Amino acid sequence: MKKVIYFISEDWAFLNHRIEIAKKIQKKGYKITLVTNVTHYKKLIEKKNIDVVHIKIERGSLNFRKSFRTIFKLIKIFKKVNPDIVHNFGLRQIVHGNISAKIAGVKKTFNSIIGLGSVFISGNLLLKFLIINLLRLTLIFKNSKVLVQNKDDYIFFRKKIWIKKSKLHFNTTSGIDLKKYNCLKEPKGKIIFLFASRILKDKGILELIDASIKLRKISKKFELLIAGKIDTENPSSISYDKVKSWEALGFFKYLGHVDNMHELYKKTHVAILPSYREGLPKGLLEASAFGKPIITTDVTGCRDVVVNGKNGILVKPKNSDELFFAMKKMLENKKIRLAMGKEGRNLIKKNFHIDNTVNDLNKLYKNF
Repeated sequence: MKKVIYFISEDWAFLNHRIEIAKKIQKKGYKITLVTNVTHYKKLIEKKNIDVVHIKIERGSLNFRKSFRTIFKLIKIFKKVNPDIVHNFGLRQIVHGNISAKIAGVKKTFNSIIGLGSVFISGNLLLKFLIINLLRLTLIFKNSKVLVQNKDDYIFFRKKIWIKKSKLHFNTTSGIDLKKYNCLKEPKGKIIFLFASRILKDKGILELIDASIKLRKISKKFELLIAGKIDTENPSSISYDKVKSWEALGFFKYLGHVDNMHELYKKTHVAILPSYREGLPKGLLEASAFGKPIITTDVTGCRDVVVNGKNGILVKPKNSDELFFAMKKMLENKKIRLAMGKEGRNLIKKNFHIDNTVNDLNKLYKNF
């Protein structure tokens, strides 16, 4: 049995976004070890016959001493596990994981771009220059492939990181198993808009609050639910006190992290994510699978999930006025909501079914 290491920043992220892929890859004949920052989710992951190895990952820091320490720890882990493949998820993991795999003698590495993050949203040109050159350096290794989730990132890695076509592939390392997502009926009562994501400025949460305040001035027939973590280690984070203060507006409810999204989507009419940039937003894929219409921004990642006017509405990023008009349209038109929700589920079946993703990934693992 061949061995694969999945190197991911947080165990909760693996559980939320990669566990279904991992279980299906196991059935293809692979033994999986997860290397990650461990929390209370460890036992839950181990129940899936996945070994979990803890490594503390320093987020939001380019401290070279800490990076060398992380690389040293990874080399020890890689040599002990002796995997056939190391699969890195995220920019920091790609840089550290590739260097460590090369030194440890790992034959193959796969590198999933799950979003270019706040670094590429910000205007910090020096930081962008540094990250671009680190990626060029660590992705140049012969037995290394890059997996991207959207067209914009494919172009970026071809033109800016200089990755050859033979080493660059589309594969979401995500996907939806429609057997686990039944199409939900639209609930009665107030129209519920659901924002399911981390509470970050980069996710467009401030524009969403502004648009909702405008909508509240003309209608009280809606409510905004926010489900997600407050990521204090992210430079784009919103404070807990600020989030709780929004509840005084009268239309807002903060739910925190929600494990049972199925129950939450039963109450939801419209999914909304006005993000500045994404890799491929799992929350929007899930919303479509449940038959919910979407409002999101015309940016990398988001526009790969939504066809404007078909399964949702695309608006300009950082534009609360366009967001307001989109919310107003959804609020007032049940027929449009139902039609878009139906189309969204069809789109998932056609483009984002998990079995297609797993089969493609398995071929890449075997043929490289």
